[in-house]
Amino acid sequence: MILGKKDQCMRTVKATPHPAPLITHPQQLGALVRAVRTASGLTLEETALSVKVAKQTLQNLETGTGTVSLALAFKVMNGLGIRLTWQAPPDGGRSGGTDAA
Repeated sequence: MILGKKDQCMRTVKATPHPAPLITHPQQLGALVRAVRTASGLTLEETALSVKVAKQTLQNLETGTGTVSLALAFKVMNGLGIRLTWQAPPDGGRSGGTDAA
């Protein structure tokens, strides 16, 4: 049987584990995006095409490098079915977290 060009280019996607549920850094968000993408068996190229972002943007998001706008990050997450929830700090945020002097 002779494989067509498309068949020859098919890659197996290895699923990566999900990160811890608390996300505090861009790399952790990227790890979550990668884990969901690979669990779905999608390549970078397939995902970028389906959510209509550049492959490099998706790669930057997954590695937590470069600059990816929040709007594009949400576009990718929504396309993969990732939903975020939040939790207010126990003290209502009065103990810091701002750069105000």
